[in-house]
Amino acid sequence: MTALGGAERTTVKCATCGAAVDPLRADRVAIYGERFRYFCSAGCHENYDPRPSATPLPVSRERAKELSAIARSVVHDPPPLAEHPQLRELSLIGRDADDVTAPAPLASLVADSTLDAAPREVVEPEPTLPHAQAVGSLLLTLAAVGGALAIALVLAGQSQVAIAARLVLCAVAAGALAAESWMGDHDDTELGPLPLLVAPVGGVLVALFGLVQGSHLTSSAVTTSAASVTALSLLLLRRVRRPIDAERLAILRALDCTCQRVSGDELVETRAIDLRPGEEIVLEAGSVAPVDATVSGGEAVVLPWQGATIREERHDGDVIVAGAQVVEGRLRAVVSWAGPDRAWIRLSCDPRRRADTYSASSRAGRLSAERLSPLLTGAAALAAFAGNLDWVEVLMLCVGVHAALTSPLLASLPALHVARAILDGLRRGVAFRSAEAFDRAGKVSTLAFCARGTLLLGEPEVADIQGFGEHRPTDVLALVAGAESGSQRATATAVLRAARARNVRPDGVRSPNPQPGLGTTAVASNGQTLVVGSRALMLREHVSVAAVEARLTELEAMGRSVQLVALGGRLIGLLGLQDGLRPGARATVQHLLDIGVEPVLLSGDARETCEALGHALDIDHIRPELPPAERGDAIRRLMDGGAVVAVLGRTPADDIALGAADVSIALSTAGSSAAEWNVQLASDDVRDAAYGLRLAHVARREARLALLLTLAPALLASLLATLGLAAPALAPLGAALGGALALLRLRARN
Repeated sequence: MTALGGAERTTVKCATCGAAVDPLRADRVAIYGERFRYFCSAGCHENYDPRPSATPLPVSRERAKELSAIARSVVHDPPPLAEHPQLRELSLIGRDADDVTAPAPLASLVADSTLDAAPREVVEPEPTLPHAQAVGSLLLTLAAVGGALAIALVLAGQSQVAIAARLVLCAVAAGALAAESWMGDHDDTELGPLPLLVAPVGGVLVALFGLVQGSHLTSSAVTTSAASVTALSLLLLRRVRRPIDAERLAILRALDCTCQRVSGDELVETRAIDLRPGEEIVLEAGSVAPVDATVSGGEAVVLPWQGATIREERHDGDVIVAGAQVVEGRLRAVVSWAGPDRAWIRLSCDPRRRADTYSASSRAGRLSAERLSPLLTGAAALAAFAGNLDWVEVLMLCVGVHAALTSPLLASLPALHVARAILDGLRRGVAFRSAEAFDRAGKVSTLAFCARGTLLLGEPEVADIQGFGEHRPTDVLALVAGAESGSQRATATAVLRAARARNVRPDGVRSPNPQPGLGTTAVASNGQTLVVGSRALMLREHVSVAAVEARLTELEAMGRSVQLVALGGRLIGLLGLQDGLRPGARATVQHLLDIGVEPVLLSGDARETCEALGHALDIDHIRPELPPAERGDAIRRLMDGGAVVAVLGRTPADDIALGAADVSIALSTAGSSAAEWNVQLASDDVRDAAYGLRLAHVARREARLALLLTLAPALLASLLATLGLAAPALAPLGAALGGALALLRLRARN
């Protein structure tokens, strides 16, 4: 600190040697990466390394703990600033040098520190204590045993003592269920305590009143009350859900790791919950990415998502998702999504967006239990009154119908199918954007492929070069290479690669004018008009292609894309480019056909080329000669026909088609900060796209089947009880039987 005019001014460190420098009197000041850097001498300025990939000096673990302890002590018992000289160092970590020219208030120093003392939002819920889980299981077991004994003791006869003993067992069972419902830590997909307890508690009250009044229906009322205790269903449900909860917890624990955050010229070890979008992190070999991020420097070989077995390379501009593990190399990345917004957390663990809570398939079960049961119970009561039944019979019927329609299995089984599908997708690197996106993916009837880069490798090779008249093939290649020299398209890369391999120097083409989806017009070095592109571009530029029509058809029938070359209004040659099929392209199409989804091929190539590709992949529906700008209209025309259309493509090349679809599926976009696509893949494998659609379709079908298996017996038994053809106790037993069948089906699938 130095005094100037009665005010204190803070010194900063030299960016190269670390010596104390007065910001107002520094020998050199420069801006690197939108930040001020101060230097004590011209030599330090010259020796400074501004590269983003330069390794910052890490803060030791002991020093980080010391600074964190200082921050916590200040938050709980803020002392005068002078009593904490290390607090000033803590406040400078991660702050711009021009922000420290004047002392900041104590609160702002702590808030701006790299090791934040203030608590931040934690995604991971507090796990239920083991003893609480044990107590809950014990209460459910007690309730199940009590209900079963109350039913079994019907064999003891109809004496008052036997009925009273059974009623006591029912009361114990209902009380244990009530205690567990109010004290337990329940999943969001389960019914609340009120709809779950109305039937068993109401049944006990009805039986008790009947016993006091000496009604001859008391024994039946006790049986109905005992059948209404759903403890056994809850026990089975939670046992089946246990692996799902364990997998969720494993995801949360794996992503609750530490990494090195870039703070000025230092690396500070930081927990995942303390990272925010826009901050920069460094990932060394062996470390796990705790957040979704975009690589800003370095190269590495990674396991691209949690549990992945394949290895992929990541470079500048690539995306990594939380849970990716660096195997070799070193990466510097900018955080894109953190906290509950991470791709692997969003639909699996975030209580506000969990797919098994908010998807339509999951909500159908809960809504049936919560809203359908009062309506049908009321209808049953009206029918009973119309039949002049005894009041005990009316109440017994209401208890039985309500218990049948508020079965825990009815409310939660569809959600279990959705949760399993979401977790299965994450294990394969498939992340859905929202619960609504998952629902729409389950309804897709048509999947349109943007051929280049999905079914095709997107890395064409020049397979044919032909010149017409006095023009040699090398002359044609030189003109095309000159016209494509400034383009970033895959075909341009192939042409330039072919020119280098043949030692052909590109022609000095001037004024290139790219025509999206068609080709390029330009002026050749001799001053003549040059046109390179498709047949449609030649026709638009009034260049006749009739003389080579047979050769064009032959090349296109081989699945090759043809680039025609015209000079001075006359056709002088052509190039044939061959692109290979991506691994798994045929399997992808077969997966779609298996689930009843029609594949559609969108391509800018000629019809003959698309037909050859479609024949090789068993795709009947093709849309050829479609430039990328027109594919959105083609998708909307498919949707106008009543189809639910998904598009598989790459961003940003296929953004127009992706944006027009009902369901957009983008390769290698999971964790990207800019993408809002419905299905985001962490891999570049097109088979994962078909797998994601298959998961959504199967989950939707199985959830509806589970709902039907549970609801149909409940409705049938309730109808029979209302008509007097069956005892009211059979209604909840029928629902339990149907739910058990659906539960066994789910376990078999798992």
